[in-house]
Parts: sequence; C-alpha cells; structure tokens
Amino acid sequence: MTPHWYDLLDVDPDASTDEIRAAWKAAIADLDPGDRRFRAFSEAAAVLLDPVRRAEYDAALAEAAAEPEPEPEAEPEPASDAEPERDADEQVLPSGRAGIPLAVVIVTAVATVLMVAVTVVAWLGSDSAPDSISTGPSRVDESETRAAQAAAETAIVPVISYDYRTLEADAAAATSYMTDEFGAKYEQTFPVVTENAPNTKTVITVEVVASGIVRTGDDRVDVLLFVNRPTTNKQDTEPVVYRDQVTAQMLLVDGEWLVDNLITTPAAQ
Repeated sequence: MTPHWYDLLDVDPDASTDEIRAAWKAAIADLDPGDRRFRAFSEAAAVLLDPVRRAEYDAALAEAAAEPEPEPEAEPEPASDAEPERDADEQVLPSGRAGIPLAVVIVTAVATVLMVAVTVVAWLGSDSAPDSISTGPSRVDESETRAAQAAAETAIVPVISYDYRTLEADAAAATSYMTDEFGAKYEQTFPVVTENAPNTKTVITVEVVASGIVRTGDDRVDVLLFVNRPTTNKQDTEPVVYRDQVTAQMLLVDGEWLVDNLITTPAAQ
C-alpha cells in the first residue's frame, strides 16, 4: 500500500493538530524549500491541518481499506481449433487473438499522441510553446474565464516566488493577490520560509510556461498552470529549474479574480 500522509509525517491517524504541526516543522527543519521532500511534507500538513480536507482524506483511507481483495483470475479455457466469429471491424493480432475494434485503436492512438504532444511542448520551453491550453466546459462568461486565467498567470509569480533578502516585501506582494481566507493560511505558513530562507540564501523565481482552464463554477475558475521555478541557494549558485503543475483556484471578489487555493504537483524533471 502507498504510504499515506500520516506515515509521511510519522504521526498516528488520531494525532492532534499540535502534534501534526510539530511533526511537520521537525520534518522540514533542515530542508530547502525547493526540495521535493519539503513540498511533500508541506502538502501532507496542508491536508491534515485542514479539518475539512482531513475528514475527506480519512474517509478515503477508510474506503480504500474496506475494499475486498480482488478475486483470483480464472484459468483460461483451452484454445479451440475452430476460429471464432468476429465482427467486421475487429482485427486479428499477430498472436492469433482477436484485437479490440479498429475504431477504438485509432481513437486511443490519436488521444495518446495529443497528450504526448501537449506535454512535450509545455515542458520544452521553446518558442513554439502555446500561450494557453484550453480544457473543460465553461460555466462562467468566457470573458470572465479568460480574465481569471490572466489573473492566475500574473498572481502565481509573486505567490510562489521569494528572495531571502526581501521576504517581507515578497510576502506582502503575494497576499495582495489572495482572498482574505487564503491569505490568512499563507501568513501562517510563511514564517517557516522566513526562518529558513536567510540561512539557505534561497531565491525562487517563477516562469509560466502554459496555462489552461480546467473547471469553472459560479464566480470560481480553476486554472492549471505549468511553471518552471529556477532556484538558487548557497549550495547551488547556478539556478536549478524545478517544474511544477499548479492548480490555482480563482475566486471573483468585488470584481477582482483572487487566488483562493493552490494545489501543487511536481512534474517529471
């Protein structure tokens, strides 16, 4: 079974909020914010310190634990010498077995090629990379959806970048792009950066490679952003580029699109 967030932070499933916070701080104490482990520990803490998300996560764990073991596969029947009848669009594989319908093969192949093409273009960072990737239906006016996408592309730079020499100004700039609720959560976690960054001399910059709309709702738009994070510190004076995919949940507040939540997933390096 894949280790869960409790295992990662080495706490019991009934651990208190204070125990989880202490375990998280201990886990990241000697890690650079650009380290994958730092992000994994922080993601675990973000889930387990949020009562709603923790309850959902616990329910998912319980459901997974309750799933029955899969039945063993039955022994295959001996092959018959007679050729079975096949539909006209079925193909025969080289092994002599019937393949899936040709139409399904073609659709699957085209979908695979498109996904590979999007991934390659997004992460090459070349001049041919698209300005945006459009996905999913829109429930918000198109002009507002595009405004939310543009706001996410602008906000993501100050929200996840910082310079150890200008941390106070960086934090102020970041929160100006957030809702009050998300800004309050940010201000609770940013002191960890304030404590560690001057010692590691970390500087994180952000480059938006591509973005796309993944979900919309009433006054809410989720924007998927592919970003590069060139990072330097006292050990790596030349930038090390980390690549992430970030879902920015944008909320319309008094006519302005603000970041209401971020979900970050490291991309393949």
